[in-house]
Parts: sequence; structure tokens; C-alpha cells
Amino acid sequence: MKTGLVHRDVRYLPLRLTLVLGLPLVLLAGCAGLPEQPQISDQEVAWAAGGAGGLPAQGGAKLEDASSLLHVTDEMRRFARSATGGRMGVDARTNALVEALASPQGLHMQYDAQASLTAQQAFEQHRANCLAYTFLFVALAREVGIPVKFNDVDIPPLWDMGDEKTSLLYRHINARVELPSTFYTVVDVGGDEFDTTYAQFLIPDEEAEAQFYNNRAVELRLQKRLDDALRYEVRALELAPNADYLWVNLSSLYLLEGNPRAARIAVTQALKLNSSSMLGYDTAAQVYEKLGNHRLAQYFTERARYFIEQNPYYHYQLAVAALNQKDDETAFQEARRAIMLYPKDSRFFFLIAVVLNDQGNDKLAGASMKAALALAPNEAQQERYKSKFARLVAIRG
Repeated sequence: MKTGLVHRDVRYLPLRLTLVLGLPLVLLAGCAGLPEQPQISDQEVAWAAGGAGGLPAQGGAKLEDASSLLHVTDEMRRFARSATGGRMGVDARTNALVEALASPQGLHMQYDAQASLTAQQAFEQHRANCLAYTFLFVALAREVGIPVKFNDVDIPPLWDMGDEKTSLLYRHINARVELPSTFYTVVDVGGDEFDTTYAQFLIPDEEAEAQFYNNRAVELRLQKRLDDALRYEVRALELAPNADYLWVNLSSLYLLEGNPRAARIAVTQALKLNSSSMLGYDTAAQVYEKLGNHRLAQYFTERARYFIEQNPYYHYQLAVAALNQKDDETAFQEARRAIMLYPKDSRFFFLIAVVLNDQGNDKLAGASMKAALALAPNEAQQERYKSKFARLVAIRG
């Protein structure tokens, strides 16, 4: 970020981060100084980027055209003009548009983590994750002369669980509106996850659009639709060939499809682009283990041992396993570690409450339960917590 600029976080929706990355359970951070790896040629890189000769024909999920991602219909154009009509100045129009998107009298946009949508789809369905919301805001803002660009935010690592084999690492994107002189404002729906002190980088439309295709690839992968996922990941790389995390995700897909050669080329390219990639190490370890290169596999595995400890969901999973084995002390310590790493997931506090209830510590169990309810994403989850906790209290009593 340039010095001397004023940052202002405009938040109206309680939206969290958009899903961008899918990767194996062990999540890693990097260190410089990689060992020598087998060389890859430009031809091999192109082969891997193009689907490794096995790109499925169109027939599954329909691949959206990039031009549709920011498409604005006549209805959307009327909405944007009506929301900002009579407002003078970029700042006033920006606030009016954001308020219209959030207001019950306007679009009343709702958060949906799975809603990796185009701007038009988000507008019509009144739901969005952060990427879709940013698409919608950017598309509408440009229609009413608001100078806006996509802004990639370097947030601290935030993990979540995808399925039994996949952990998810989130990235974040928002919109930056240029104001007169050297000022700008940030339109962000990341809630407490976003901080203006995070490093931020303006990115071209193509890179933001690549994140859309990558989101879709991850969602399809979790649905076990690997052929469709590959088509989306390849499309993402066409738009942003220098994004190392896309190459890591591509490598992971090739591993799942049983193509370790393509996986090696993809992860090698990822590490060439970013030799301290926090995503690349674990995938590289798996790739080289599959290829029988135990020296390189061991190297990357050793680098992973420290960084896995920084994954709160790893500790949460250990806590759940310990609780199932009636090992309350280990369950408490692992859940506590998860909270220390990421104190904003209601599941961590609920697990602590369950353990403390088992131990008869009613006061601390109640406090942890209160924290879980405060962090729960919705009323339905709150009710599930209350019902389950009440049953556990009754059983102990």
C-alpha cells in the first residue's frame, strides 16, 4: 500500500471470506531454499496447464464465459442508477450503492458461503459469498461512474474443513474505490476478518475472474466431480498463469486423478513462482512420495511438521478424536490450542463446553457455551448447540 493514503472500511453485511483454495488436510507455510528438483520445460508446463492431454469435453458443468462474470443487465443498471441518483461525489455514491445492496428495501443481500456466482446471478438470487458480492459491487459501481478495482487482501491464514480428505484455506478479495486526490475507500464485507493493516494489492479483472473459476473447481472437487473441477481449474490458469496457488490446486487435482507426472510439473511450477508457497510444500511431499522420490518427499514432509501445528482445524480434529476416546484432558488441550490459533469458530468453544461439562465444571462450561452461541453463524446453529448441550447436562445430572 502507498503511504499517506486513508483507508476506510465500509461494512454493511456480515459476510465472511470467500472460498478460493482446496488442498490436502495438512496445510503448510513455506521457507526459502528449496532442494534441487527435476527440471521442467515450457512444453511440459503448457501440457500440464492445458489438462495434461486428458481435459474432458464439455458435457458436465457448464463453464461460464468470462465476459458473463461482470455482465450488467438493464434491471441491474436501473437499480444502480436509482440507488445513487442525486448523490454528488464518488464517496456519496459509493455509500448509497452499498446501503442499497444491504437494505431490506433494496436487494437485502444474504451471505451464502457456497454462492460463487456471477454479478448477475448474485443480483437475481440476493445471495453471495465475498467474491460474488465484490463482483456485484464492481459491476454496478462502474455503471454509475464509480472508479473501482479489485483488491486482493493478504489475510492471516484461515482454515476450514471441506471433507474428510480436504482442508480449505481462504483468501480474501474486496473492492477499492478511488477518491479525489490520493484517498481511497475500501468496500469490504469481511466483517471482523478484514483489517486495513493487512497488505493489499490491486489486481486486474482477469485475476479476480480466475478466483471465480478456482472457487468453482474447489466446489466441484468436494462433490467428487473431478473432470469438471479440472476444466474449471484449467480455465482459472488461462486467466492468471502466474498465480502459484492455482498451480498447487491443479497439482492436487492431478494427484486425485492418478496422474503424478502432471502433478509434479504443476507443483514444480508453483514453487518456481513462489519458493516459499505455504500451499506447495504438502502437495510436493505427496507428489514425490507417489513418484518414489523419498528424499524429496521427506524434505517437504519435514518442512510440514512445524506448519501443521499452525492449523487450528488440525487441533480441532485431534480434540474431537480425543473426546470420542473419553480422553477429556487431551480434548481440552487440543481445543484450547485451536482457540488460541483462531478464536472465532463457535465449534471450538462448544467442544470446550462439552469437555468441561463432562468434568463437572459448570461455571466454565457455561461461559464457553455462551461464547459458542455468540459466535454461531445463525440461529439454527445456536438452537442445535442449546439442544445438544441440554441433553449432555441432563445425562450427567
